[in-house]
Amino acid sequence: MKYILTIIALMVASTAWANENNQAMKACLAINGYTPEKFDTFDFAKAAGCHQDYRADRRTAQLAEMRAFLAANPRYRYPGQSMNKCWGKPREMPFESAYIEKTGDGFRAGVSYKDTLPAGCYENGPWDNRDVEG
Repeated sequence: MKYILTIIALMVASTAWANENNQAMKACLAINGYTPEKFDTFDFAKAAGCHQDYRADRRTAQLAEMRAFLAANPRYRYPGQSMNKCWGKPREMPFESAYIEKTGDGFRAGVSYKDTLPAGCYENGPWDNRDVEG
């Protein structure tokens, strides 16, 4: 764990435009005492192990972020539902009642529609619901 904190500290002190993985590898090399003069005798396995620990911790943090996002936004688990604000909520039907009657020579059917419908479920939802209450 102390290696990871050192890597992060060295990365913050390094250039901002450099690739994050390259900066982490440079930090691991520095932690293990690499210099160009030691190239032939340096144990690169230690530096590689340090970098692999950094990458595993980074991946764990990314997965935790994704799990939190999917827990708050389960509609993203299903194709085509990302902007469906009504996902998982009961749908309101547009009619109040319907009937079918048998007449002498057939049937008669009818539907009584509501005057208004709530607009809440037919609008686009927010991208991320982790900040939304309700």
